Amino acid sequence: MQSRKVVLILATASTVFFSACGTTAITPQPLTVNEAAATLVALTDQAAIQSASLNTPTHSPSTSTPTFAKPLLYINDNAQCRTGTSPNFKVVDTLTSGITVEMIGKDTAQSAWLVQVPSSVDTCWVLAGDGSPSGDYESLPEVTPQPSTQKMPGMPAFVGWPWFCTYVSGVMYKSTVNLSWIDPAHDANGFRVYRQDTLIADLPAATTTLIDTNNVVIGTDLTYSIEAYNDAGSSPRRTMTIPSICK
Repeated sequence: MQSRKVVLILATASTVFFSACGTTAITPQPLTVNEAAATLVALTDQAAIQSASLNTPTHSPSTSTPTFAKPLLYINDNAQCRTGTSPNFKVVDTLTSGITVEMIGKDTAQSAWLVQVPSSVDTCWVLAGDGSPSGDYESLPEVTPQPSTQKMPGMPAFVGWPWFCTYVSGVMYKSTVNLSWIDPAHDANGFRVYRQDTLIADLPAATTTLIDTNNVVIGTDLTYSIEAYNDAGSSPRRTMTIPSICK
């Protein structure tokens, strides 16, 4: 029954089409049931394809450009920012713990970062262990500091070490030693002072005095050493000993 309805619909449509065109109507040949069913399936499939094409969203190619965070260095602890990658270079600025500075370059071989001096157009070097990097720091350019033209600094000399002691308890005293020295060569970037071979101060070239306070056992021999340094390296240490201090 359904097949006869399909044949009748198609035959009627053909008659109307030829009548509308003003031509002599030609009596259509009736379709077989199989032909009518095949035609209806084909029309249905074509309509489905057209509908899917109209409803399928189009996607334009992505034109977004990836962005990279500015390389920054968080200072973990007070750090000395120098003119070169070695601790012997001149101190440009002391970066306080907790601040963040912009990174400009790196020296991978020397494990150092080149950073922008805060509130300045100058740059200086921070050792990698003094800060924590963030942002796109891996893409920073490799920068090699210029070789030094300086010669090794001369050895400084102690010129005074007056001291006094304050009793604490038992055999323990607090010693206060007033150290002073000179730099005969006047070619140092700074000085390092040691007590009992332990570094206690790293001072700029303009500083030639240090007051050192330390708890000691009465009668201890207290030994101090000092060395000058510049871009070329460190001088030999000058050493002096206060025998049996606080006795």
